[in-house]
Amino acid sequence: MMTGRSAFAGILFCMAVPLSGGALAQVAAPAEPAALARLDALFAKWNSKDSPGCAVAVSRNGQAIATRAYGMADLEKGVPATPDSIYEAGSDSKQFTAAAILMLAREGKLSLDDDIRKYLPELPTYSAPVTIRHMLHHTSGLRDWGSVAAIEGWPRNSRTASNDDVLEIASRQSELNFAPGAHYLYSNSNYNLAAIVVARVSGQSLADFTSERIFKPLGMTHTSWRDDHGEVVAGRTGAYDYQDGVYRNDQVIEDAYGNGGLLTTVGDLVKWQAALDAGTFGAGFTAQMQTPTKLNDGTPIAYALALVNLDHHGQQEVSHSGSTGGYRAWMARYPKQKLAVSLLCNTGNADTPVLGREVADVFLPAWKDKSYTPKGPLPSGVYADGVNGFPVKFDSDEQGRLRADGKLLTPVGPGRWAQREDIFAFGKNGLVRENREGEKIAYRKVEAVTTFDAKPYVGKFCGVDTHACLTFRQQGEGLVYSGPRWADQTLSPAYADVFTGEAMPDAGRITVKFQRDANGAVIALRFGESRAYDVLFRRAD
Repeated sequence: MMTGRSAFAGILFCMAVPLSGGALAQVAAPAEPAALARLDALFAKWNSKDSPGCAVAVSRNGQAIATRAYGMADLEKGVPATPDSIYEAGSDSKQFTAAAILMLAREGKLSLDDDIRKYLPELPTYSAPVTIRHMLHHTSGLRDWGSVAAIEGWPRNSRTASNDDVLEIASRQSELNFAPGAHYLYSNSNYNLAAIVVARVSGQSLADFTSERIFKPLGMTHTSWRDDHGEVVAGRTGAYDYQDGVYRNDQVIEDAYGNGGLLTTVGDLVKWQAALDAGTFGAGFTAQMQTPTKLNDGTPIAYALALVNLDHHGQQEVSHSGSTGGYRAWMARYPKQKLAVSLLCNTGNADTPVLGREVADVFLPAWKDKSYTPKGPLPSGVYADGVNGFPVKFDSDEQGRLRADGKLLTPVGPGRWAQREDIFAFGKNGLVRENREGEKIAYRKVEAVTTFDAKPYVGKFCGVDTHACLTFRQQGEGLVYSGPRWADQTLSPAYADVFTGEAMPDAGRITVKFQRDANGAVIALRFGESRAYDVLFRRAD
């Protein structure tokens, strides 16, 4: 295996980054060789001429102290990655859209508390106004346009879509996932629509606005937007997914941007993070960017303006991750340590939040995780989410480890089990899921269904807010359904009138909740997945 000092790895850089008022940050010492060796070990599996990989920059006091690149920028042409290779930042792009909105707000050209219909009159009038603030904090309730498109047969990156297409999809959603401000739910629609707001208020596209107001002033010379996926971008890497032991092309073919679409380098991201730390955009700007919100009931939510306020090993972390096509990204700042990590990858099997925090741990104070061994019987059964009714089945594997829908959970305390950054907490009052952002969702235990009569569910159902119809038929003793561009997907019973499945190609797990009239006849259904709840379909046969 080649090391980080090989022909396929970047070299170490130490540079002074201009900050507010043209001053230079205090000179930061380059990383020690031992730290660099630890970095190289983290990325060893991608450090090969046969693999895509990652570029990473660690900065302190606004200056890069370690900049490395691993693997290949382009597998077909045999081009190694360098620190100047251009990757797509996925949802890390959102913080630039948020910054543009905040600049306009600070200039008095809009208010974060404006009803979004002031700028987007195409959207329906809901029972309560959706504000720009709701959108930026992901508390709007707006359905994710990619989820709706997937229901219609076109999952993300299966066809070209623009922000105009996003607006068209959003404009025909007569319902929200929930009342504005009632809950937190990540939805890309929020930031595509925010990009349109920037254009309509400023008279410039988001691409032009951010180029003039952010990229050029900071010297981010390698940064632009993928608002035209067909444009030739010198230095752009390929993007790859890892399937069945083989890398496959997974370049982004969308023109929708603002939610994602930032093309950049780790060096340019160092400049951006340094500018936030230095207050380059004016007094209070960074504080506003990273101030968390509250739900209507006062529950604090960690998600600020495309920055998430978390604790990592006892240190304040302000971070965000990104994923689009075969690109993965992660950015984080540790204010107390004056440390920042910028990570960009062109391989879908790079778990950038995990990798990024492992990078940070090389430079943060030492920390030792405490393991916990559960005692007593493990939880089991089916529980329904109190907000959307989606079921989760808990059981144990052959080694006696707890699973949720087949995925292993990590015990972290009495009755507490982690699934990545969420916690399932079992207690005297039942089950509560504590999500990463701080909301606590109560679940109710439901009676699991294993056998059922498929006949009441058979038939054709057509969407009210979607251009799609779904057909259900009995297959043996079970139930399958077909939709746009897919056929005979198996559904599994969860609890009364509720089924789950792995659904549309390249899309996530879905839940189907059938609805009956007063006589018990099935007349409609609610179809949902993680970012689009309860999409209504009515019986059409």
